[in-house]
Amino acid sequence: MKYKNQIRRNGFGIAESIVSISLLFGIIIYSVYFSSLRFSNIYRSNLIRSINKEIERDIEKLKLAFWSIDYDQTSKSYKNDISYCNDFTEKIINLENWNIDPNTKNIYEQTWIPGPERSKIFKGENIKISRVLNINYPKNIYSLNKSIASINYRVHLENKNLYWLSIELIPESHSWCQT
Repeated sequence: MKYKNQIRRNGFGIAESIVSISLLFGIIIYSVYFSSLRFSNIYRSNLIRSINKEIERDIEKLKLAFWSIDYDQTSKSYKNDISYCNDFTEKIINLENWNIDPNTKNIYEQTWIPGPERSKIFKGENIKISRVLNINYPKNIYSLNKSIASINYRVHLENKNLYWLSIELIPESHSWCQT
């Protein structure tokens, strides 16, 4: 009897033990929840950064291909072709980087799936990146030339087709097109 009274006076009872265990489980559950949220945010930021890098690589390839259009290596100058200034969509489609799939309905659209060789984050995620060439007419007057185009990048991620980036293209970059 002496020992039972001493434990009750000096130790925890059953109610205090249940409360302390419940608090411990609550703290553990919240810590696991918040750490999983943190890892989820880190994963999403790495995924977005990798998609941006993949699109940057594609844009750099396109820039290089655009600057090599009509460049003559022997004379170290550009061939001035005025038809290029009026409609340069054929030049874009005929670029080395613009691979036309014979099974596609739209020759102005390119789609690729980046693999794990580009970034480890693409290993588990099925991501599809598309670039679409849109021909614009100045001020929506269709009788004018097709001298303005844009490339729109879209990313298919988690069953969502997200607009990612748009680039405007004009042939004046070589500065020989006169208006």
